[in-house]
Amino acid sequence: MWEGEAPLAGVLLFLPLFALSCLYKVCLAARELCYATGLAVVGQAPIPVISVGNISLGGTGKTPVVERLARELKEKGFRPGIVMLGYGKKRKGAFAVDVKKDTAESAGDEAIMLARRTGLPVLVGKKRSKSILKGVRDFGIDVAIFDDGAQVRNVRKDGQIIILNGRALSSALRLFPLGALREPLEMVKKADIILVNKGELDSRTKTLTAGMPTFRVRYRPLHLCRLRDLAMVDYRLVRGKRVLAFAGVGDNQSFFGLLRDIGADVVRTLEFPDHYRYRRRDVVRIESFDDVEMAITTEKDAVRIEGMERGDNIFYLSIEADFDNPNELIERVCEKARK
Repeated sequence: MWEGEAPLAGVLLFLPLFALSCLYKVCLAARELCYATGLAVVGQAPIPVISVGNISLGGTGKTPVVERLARELKEKGFRPGIVMLGYGKKRKGAFAVDVKKDTAESAGDEAIMLARRTGLPVLVGKKRSKSILKGVRDFGIDVAIFDDGAQVRNVRKDGQIIILNGRALSSALRLFPLGALREPLEMVKKADIILVNKGELDSRTKTLTAGMPTFRVRYRPLHLCRLRDLAMVDYRLVRGKRVLAFAGVGDNQSFFGLLRDIGADVVRTLEFPDHYRYRRRDVVRIESFDDVEMAITTEKDAVRIEGMERGDNIFYLSIEADFDNPNELIERVCEKARK
């Protein structure tokens, strides 16, 4: 059962969750069979496709990895475009994010953040094939990077990168909703590259990924940015400060832990659902605590607070994905992008 679940609740919920999990497994198997037999078509993109995704629910840090890889590919001479669904977006069809006009509400928080941070084309739309074609036609992209692309089956991928959350896998190695898996664990064998974060892999996962190119990914702080005027300051300013940490991302606790790791005295935390749409009353509440010196959130949350009146003590922490053996990893990704 899910980690932290009350024993009695676990007993009462097991049978219905088990039944739903079995139904979900059957649906996944039927989908795979459709593609294997040709009943469903896998489209061929006109350019190489590199997918970054995961097989478990919750945050695994995909977006910082996508950003880092996109930057690295650009430095190697490629013209990458980032292709994503744009969770919660209101704009319809396939479109490129316009950083001067779009907002988190119109295009999605992650799409806005990636477009601003990379300066690269970020193509958003329900049908990724159409987004790729728009990127090729309007921006001349020569490689597409899928953000959250592990579950995409209708577009052929030339490189598949799977991020494994060691902590989540060790606590719930069952299919949703009985556990945290979006797909059977065996699907990791389809990956070309494995990235591991947030803990160590369990023995079963280690066996499945034995011999596969595997790299550790961590997330290092870059700077703090004050939301009111976007003034950047050294992240070490948090050391010894009494901090209210708040977030609405896939793994809020990891963000809170990162703040503690860099020296913040996190005396209060506020957790919101992933992609939470902040209201003015939320900001008023965040600013109401008089026992803290700073309120700090993620960059993804920050784009959802834009346009609201804020005081001087709300900041976001900017981070970057950092890999062990980065040169080897980037070269492997470049090999896939050259296909």
